[in-house]
Amino acid sequence: MTKQDNPIKATALMVSLNFVKPALGVFLIPLYLQCLTTAEYGLYTLMVAVSGIFNIFGTLRINSAMVPFYFDYNHDQNLLYKYLGQLFSFSLVVGSITYVLALVLGPTMFGFIFNDPSVIFYPFGAIVIASGILNAINSVYYIFLKNSKQFGKLSIIILCQIALSILIQVYLILYARAGVVGLLYGVMIPYILTLFYILYTLRKLITWKPDWTMILPSLKYSLALIPFLVVYWLNSKGDRIVLEQYLSLDDVGRYALLMVVCGIMLLVADAVINGIRPFLYEHFQNGIEKHKSEINLMVKFFISINILTIGGILLIGGNLNLLTSNEEFLSVMPYFTIAAIFMFSRSYLLLFNAQLNYTKSSKTISFFSVISLVFLLILYHFFAKEYGIIGVIYAGIVVGICTSMAFYFAAQNKMKVPYNLFDIFVVPIMTFISIFAIKEYLPYSLSVKSAIQFLCSMIAVGIIFRGDFNQILDYLKKELKVK
Repeated sequence: MTKQDNPIKATALMVSLNFVKPALGVFLIPLYLQCLTTAEYGLYTLMVAVSGIFNIFGTLRINSAMVPFYFDYNHDQNLLYKYLGQLFSFSLVVGSITYVLALVLGPTMFGFIFNDPSVIFYPFGAIVIASGILNAINSVYYIFLKNSKQFGKLSIIILCQIALSILIQVYLILYARAGVVGLLYGVMIPYILTLFYILYTLRKLITWKPDWTMILPSLKYSLALIPFLVVYWLNSKGDRIVLEQYLSLDDVGRYALLMVVCGIMLLVADAVINGIRPFLYEHFQNGIEKHKSEINLMVKFFISINILTIGGILLIGGNLNLLTSNEEFLSVMPYFTIAAIFMFSRSYLLLFNAQLNYTKSSKTISFFSVISLVFLLILYHFFAKEYGIIGVIYAGIVVGICTSMAFYFAAQNKMKVPYNLFDIFVVPIMTFISIFAIKEYLPYSLSVKSAIQFLCSMIAVGIIFRGDFNQILDYLKKELKVK
């Protein structure tokens, strides 16, 4: 076994890399607040949401097809690299066309979507749409590296992006006083440089002659997946656009701070599933019953890391006053517990979506996603209008739980995986009941309550791994051994 065939190291690496960027973002919030108002911070997060939707539609999300279709071509290296070239070339062409159209239609689109007159297309929209499309194009190569277990190469690319983004943002915000534009350029420039690197790396694979026998099945798969991705976007970033319809940019900024910190949960969960997915798919391919033990260990690892991350987020939320003294932002501290529960509900979608993706069930994913999207928009309209920030969170929890359960039953219907239901459902539910009770009923400060909540999450992890520590140690020894 090589280092690249090590799921423990690979997952740890991907979690670390995906955690660094939001963690630095949280750390730099006090610095941003020296130059940005709450409204400006709200504007920035709205632009991040716009970038996310163009990341989905900008290239018709064909990069998603690399996740399952890679395993249809990995038996032949020449065929696999041809497929990589086809997907990347198609993304490059479609993304370029989309951006030109956005430059023409963008001002009208922004005027229709946003209420606040300060949310303008030039320069804000033009920059973030470029960022979203560039990231979608580059993602074809990222996913290829993940599936081929080239985690070292991928880690270098991501670390360079993170370092460059932070350096550019710090300079443009603190020294050049470029405000929101500086933040947005700090995101876009690293994507541009990454694209140049990929273009050079794949220069022999880029083609202007599409092989429709490869493109059409991939496109059919990716288009059917878009509704799920829209729902996922709406829960993780798009909710800020909804909130802007009812509240001020200052409230959007406060809500955004809450989501930036709690969003670490979603990013860690995504990193974990990306790290273990190639190994899960290999176990699915080689026989679920034969590899039942390994599959359950990976699922336990996924659930326990997410619960532990929630504990860490609550620690941050309970001590937010150490990051900023701005009272307008500190007013969100009581919301952290319920926001953390909201984020955890989204992690189930990642797990069961990975199972459905393996069976190429994008139509099933699309069907349930459309239903949940409509339901979510209805709840947002009534809950946000009536209750503001907390209403958006409650709406997300209701839809998140319902959608996750629908995905679970759909995934099990397509391919039965012997999950331990006590570990993946009962323990988390009891944990969050306890965490909520600690927040509501213990007569202590938020700081002390958050420490107790973190301890509660650690106990939950111990329960999930109950009686399996020897098996886990044996598995770790086997996987960490480099032959």
